[in-house]
Amino acid sequence: MSEFLGPRGKATVILMKAHFDTELPKLKDLKRLLSIPDGRYYKSRGNFSNNIHRLTDLLGVVARIRKTGKHQSDFRSSDFLITVAEVNSNLFMSLNYDATIIEGFNLTEENFDQLGRLIENFYDIHSMMNSVQYMAKTLEQQRETAVEKGFTDETILMPDIASLNNMLDGYGDDQLAIIEKSILDWYESNRWKVSTPSKKKSSDAPEDEAETV
Repeated sequence: MSEFLGPRGKATVILMKAHFDTELPKLKDLKRLLSIPDGRYYKSRGNFSNNIHRLTDLLGVVARIRKTGKHQSDFRSSDFLITVAEVNSNLFMSLNYDATIIEGFNLTEENFDQLGRLIENFYDIHSMMNSVQYMAKTLEQQRETAVEKGFTDETILMPDIASLNNMLDGYGDDQLAIIEKSILDWYESNRWKVSTPSKKKSSDAPEDEAETV
């Protein structure tokens, strides 16, 4: 993780989408617009692809929770920029590169690990809820099969489906709501905001020009 976020274990990561490297913002322009001393581009499918997948997965999950109709594929990133920590966007940045920038995040090792656990919990609760969703239908289908085959076991032929449905009504809903709120809270707390740019400290390896790895 420290390799991804640098020696200090914290950085700003900006996801971008571009068909060609020439479509990416010039680093000198980003330095001016964001008041950052340096930064570096990487390919999203490169060495840090798993880390970038976690962020695009987050965006897909947020869209799913908010029912925007978008999917994770809509947030697919071609490149990303890593720069000093706690960088925010601003109006000039939005106006110039709104079509290129997907989202930016202020990350630390701690909050990035927390995000991983939140996303894992999101998929786990959905898996748990889905596993019981079709129990009643399964019992009905198995009852039909039992009748066809002439089975005589009353527990198969006469399952108490009404009681089962009552027992499973609302199964997992409260836990899902808790997890969804935690994910949205994380997203709002750690995505970059529009603010007045301010000068940041230089990172350990300053770059003078935009570079794609």
